[in-house]
Amino acid sequence: MQQLRIALEWFLNPDHLPLIAARDRLAREGLHIELVIPDDHYDGFEALAAGEVELVVNEPLHLVEQRACKLRSYGCFFATDGGVLIHRASLARLVAGQPVRIASPVSNPTTDQLCKDILAAWIRQQGGAGGTDHIGIEPAGFAHVDNLVAGYDGAWLAFANVEGVAARVRGLDTQLITTGEAGIPNFSALELIGAATADDATRTAIAKLVGALDAVIPDLVADPAAARELWYAASGEQPGEEVDAIVEASLRKFIAPVAPDIEMWRPMWRYLHAHGGDVVDAPAFEAMFPAG
Repeated sequence: MQQLRIALEWFLNPDHLPLIAARDRLAREGLHIELVIPDDHYDGFEALAAGEVELVVNEPLHLVEQRACKLRSYGCFFATDGGVLIHRASLARLVAGQPVRIASPVSNPTTDQLCKDILAAWIRQQGGAGGTDHIGIEPAGFAHVDNLVAGYDGAWLAFANVEGVAARVRGLDTQLITTGEAGIPNFSALELIGAATADDATRTAIAKLVGALDAVIPDLVADPAAARELWYAASGEQPGEEVDAIVEASLRKFIAPVAPDIEMWRPMWRYLHAHGGDVVDAPAFEAMFPAG
């Protein structure tokens, strides 16, 4: 049986339902899909460079960052609203310039600055000065809502359909300050990312995966009950209100057909490039989306 190893961006969650459904479909066709759960947000890219996986699923923000391994896009299967999920009780302190702590799965100059840009724009909208020296960003893992419960003021790289829903169901009084509200191009999505140097057999396997995603996504969207059943069977979670609500919200965010689309992420790349992000240059960005 042929194998295709896919490194996820974080723990298995309902965003990945199309991959789970495609995995089950392709197993019957002789292609074994392994979903690899990382310890850290960038593990997938390191594994891809080392030849330990054939695909990475991650936000397009990380597609365009500088790295040694040249990358290729195979398309986006999920897009949502995202940004900083923050306790409403912390908003007045944020505007007043008092210290706030933001939990993030990863902390580096590019992602930290994006978080601060979002919050600075929102602060100015509320009549504040828009400074960000009082905003501390700390790497704290993937459990955004648990981090909020544990005492962080906010959680960065949060998705509306997962953390936004979970916070509401748990009764937390939070607000999601999105990239859109800050005038920043959206990148809260999941992109299929491979190595530019992949061999023909790997590209054939990836094409089979894309074809399976195109087939299963409409079925998932059309049958929420079956989607919930698939999720519980794959995850081992106990059925409950929070997860039911996350699955339902996620179904509305899936995209098919799946195909590389440079225009989808060009505004994001332009923004990062213009604001000093450590991103690839224009030729390298174009090369990630080959025609045909």
